[in-house]
Amino acid sequence: MSTLPIVPVPDRLVSARGQPAPPAASAVPRNDLFDANLHSFLTEFYATIARDALLAPYFESLDMTTHIPRIADFWSTLLFHSGRYTGNAFRPHLEMPGLRSEHFERWLATLESTLDASYAGPNAERMKSYAHRVAFSMQLRLGIAPATPYKIDPR
Repeated sequence: MSTLPIVPVPDRLVSARGQPAPPAASAVPRNDLFDANLHSFLTEFYATIARDALLAPYFESLDMTTHIPRIADFWSTLLFHSGRYTGNAFRPHLEMPGLRSEHFERWLATLESTLDASYAGPNAERMKSYAHRVAFSMQLRLGIAPATPYKIDPR
Protein backbone atom coordinates (compact mmCIF):
# COMPACT_ATOMS: atom_id res chain seq x y z
CA MET A 1 0.00 0.00 0.00
CA SER A 2 1.40 3.39 -1.03
CA THR A 3 1.70 6.25 1.40
CA LEU A 4 1.83 8.93 -1.29
CA PRO A 5 -0.76 11.68 -0.87
CA ILE A 6 -3.57 12.06 -3.39
CA VAL A 7 -3.18 15.41 -5.13
CA PRO A 8 -6.08 16.81 -7.16
CA VAL A 9 -5.32 17.64 -10.78
CA PRO A 10 -5.99 21.29 -11.68
CA ASP A 11 -8.21 22.11 -14.63
CA ARG A 12 -5.22 23.50 -16.56
CA LEU A 13 -1.82 21.97 -16.04
CA VAL A 14 1.36 23.99 -16.34
CA SER A 15 3.94 22.82 -18.85
CA ALA A 16 7.59 22.24 -18.02
CA ARG A 17 8.32 25.78 -19.24
CA GLY A 18 5.90 27.26 -16.73
CA GLN A 19 3.32 28.14 -19.38
CA PRO A 20 -0.30 27.02 -19.06
CA ALA A 21 -0.95 23.91 -21.09
CA PRO A 22 -3.44 24.33 -23.91
CA PRO A 23 -7.01 23.49 -22.98
CA ALA A 24 -8.14 19.95 -23.65
CA ALA A 25 -9.79 19.29 -26.98
CA SER A 26 -13.52 19.74 -27.06
CA ALA A 27 -15.42 16.58 -26.17
CA VAL A 28 -17.65 17.18 -29.17
CA PRO A 29 -15.76 17.26 -32.45
CA ARG A 30 -16.56 20.33 -34.52
CA ASN A 31 -16.81 20.15 -38.28
CA ASP A 32 -16.24 22.99 -40.66
CA LEU A 33 -19.11 25.26 -41.69
CA PHE A 34 -20.73 24.52 -45.04
CA ASP A 35 -23.48 26.14 -47.07
CA ALA A 36 -26.01 23.61 -45.77
CA ASN A 37 -25.23 24.71 -42.18
CA LEU A 38 -25.86 28.42 -42.66
CA HIS A 39 -29.58 28.42 -41.87
CA SER A 40 -29.22 26.49 -38.60
CA PHE A 41 -26.16 28.51 -37.60
CA LEU A 42 -27.92 31.82 -38.25
CA THR A 43 -31.02 30.63 -36.38
CA GLU A 44 -28.84 30.00 -33.32
CA PHE A 45 -26.96 33.28 -33.81
CA TYR A 46 -30.13 35.38 -33.98
CA ALA A 47 -31.62 33.52 -31.01
CA THR A 48 -28.57 34.65 -29.04
CA ILE A 49 -28.91 38.19 -30.39
CA ALA A 50 -32.57 38.22 -29.28
CA ARG A 51 -31.40 37.67 -25.67
CA ASP A 52 -28.84 40.48 -25.82
CA ALA A 53 -30.06 43.76 -24.32
CA LEU A 54 -27.71 45.85 -26.48
CA LEU A 55 -28.51 44.21 -29.83
CA ALA A 56 -32.05 42.84 -29.50
CA PRO A 57 -33.81 46.19 -30.07
CA TYR A 58 -32.32 46.39 -33.58
CA PHE A 59 -33.70 43.00 -34.57
CA GLU A 60 -36.98 42.65 -32.67
CA SER A 61 -39.10 44.10 -35.48
CA LEU A 62 -37.68 41.71 -38.10
CA ASP A 63 -39.59 38.69 -39.27
CA MET A 64 -36.90 36.07 -38.79
CA THR A 65 -38.68 33.59 -41.07
CA THR A 66 -37.80 35.90 -43.98
CA HIS A 67 -34.65 37.51 -42.57
CA ILE A 68 -32.67 34.33 -41.86
CA PRO A 69 -33.01 32.84 -45.38
CA ARG A 70 -32.00 36.20 -46.87
CA ILE A 71 -28.96 36.49 -44.59
CA ALA A 72 -28.11 32.85 -45.30
CA ASP A 73 -28.07 33.78 -49.00
CA PHE A 74 -25.80 36.74 -48.19
CA TRP A 75 -23.29 34.55 -46.34
CA SER A 76 -23.57 31.80 -48.96
CA THR A 77 -22.65 34.29 -51.66
CA LEU A 78 -19.69 35.63 -49.67
CA LEU A 79 -18.33 32.31 -48.44
CA PHE A 80 -19.26 29.85 -51.16
CA HIS A 81 -19.81 32.11 -54.20
CA SER A 82 -23.35 30.77 -54.66
CA GLY A 83 -24.64 34.05 -56.13
CA ARG A 84 -27.94 33.62 -54.26
CA TYR A 85 -27.88 37.05 -52.61
CA THR A 86 -28.93 40.12 -54.50
CA GLY A 87 -29.60 43.44 -52.92
CA ASN A 88 -27.92 46.00 -50.73
CA ALA A 89 -26.86 44.67 -47.33
CA PHE A 90 -25.84 48.15 -46.22
CA ARG A 91 -29.15 49.97 -46.81
CA PRO A 92 -31.08 48.60 -43.77
CA HIS A 93 -28.31 49.79 -41.48
CA LEU A 94 -28.96 53.38 -42.53
CA GLU A 95 -32.35 53.09 -40.81
CA MET A 96 -30.93 51.98 -37.46
CA PRO A 97 -30.59 55.08 -35.27
CA GLY A 98 -28.05 55.09 -32.49
CA LEU A 99 -25.67 52.46 -33.88
CA ARG A 100 -22.25 52.73 -32.26
CA SER A 101 -19.02 50.79 -32.47
CA GLU A 102 -20.11 48.88 -29.33
CA HIS A 103 -22.98 47.37 -31.31
CA PHE A 104 -20.65 46.11 -34.00
CA GLU A 105 -18.16 44.76 -31.46
CA ARG A 106 -20.92 42.85 -29.65
CA TRP A 107 -22.33 41.55 -32.95
CA LEU A 108 -18.87 40.29 -33.93
CA ALA A 109 -18.22 38.69 -30.53
CA THR A 110 -21.61 36.97 -30.64
CA LEU A 111 -21.06 35.71 -34.16
CA GLU A 112 -17.63 34.36 -33.28
CA SER A 113 -18.71 32.65 -30.06
CA THR A 114 -21.77 31.11 -31.74
CA LEU A 115 -19.63 29.92 -34.63
CA ASP A 116 -16.86 28.56 -32.39
CA ALA A 117 -19.38 26.62 -30.30
CA SER A 118 -20.30 24.41 -33.25
CA TYR A 119 -17.80 24.79 -36.09
CA ALA A 120 -14.06 24.75 -36.71
CA GLY A 121 -12.21 24.88 -39.99
CA PRO A 122 -11.25 27.12 -42.90
CA ASN A 123 -14.81 28.12 -43.80
CA ALA A 124 -15.64 29.05 -40.20
CA GLU A 125 -12.45 31.11 -40.00
CA ARG A 126 -13.22 32.76 -43.33
CA MET A 127 -16.71 33.68 -42.08
CA LYS A 128 -15.18 35.39 -39.05
CA SER A 129 -12.72 37.27 -41.26
CA TYR A 130 -15.49 38.40 -43.62
CA ALA A 131 -17.64 39.43 -40.66
CA HIS A 132 -14.87 41.70 -39.41
CA ARG A 133 -14.45 43.21 -42.86
CA VAL A 134 -18.20 43.76 -43.28
CA ALA A 135 -18.54 45.31 -39.80
CA PHE A 136 -15.55 47.59 -40.35
CA SER A 137 -16.82 48.72 -43.76
CA MET A 138 -20.35 49.37 -42.49
CA GLN A 139 -19.05 51.43 -39.60
CA LEU A 140 -16.98 53.60 -41.92
CA ARG A 141 -19.91 54.09 -44.29
CA LEU A 142 -22.16 55.03 -41.35
CA GLY A 143 -19.61 57.56 -40.05
CA ILE A 144 -18.82 55.46 -36.96
CA ALA A 145 -15.23 55.23 -35.79
CA PRO A 146 -14.55 51.48 -35.42
CA ALA A 147 -13.33 50.47 -31.96
CA THR A 148 -10.99 47.92 -33.52
CA PRO A 149 -8.97 48.58 -36.66
CA TYR A 150 -9.48 46.08 -39.44
CA LYS A 151 -6.38 44.09 -40.27
CA ILE A 152 -6.21 42.19 -43.52
CA ASP A 153 -5.78 38.48 -42.85
CA PRO A 154 -2.83 37.33 -44.98
CA ARG A 155 -4.28 33.82 -45.40
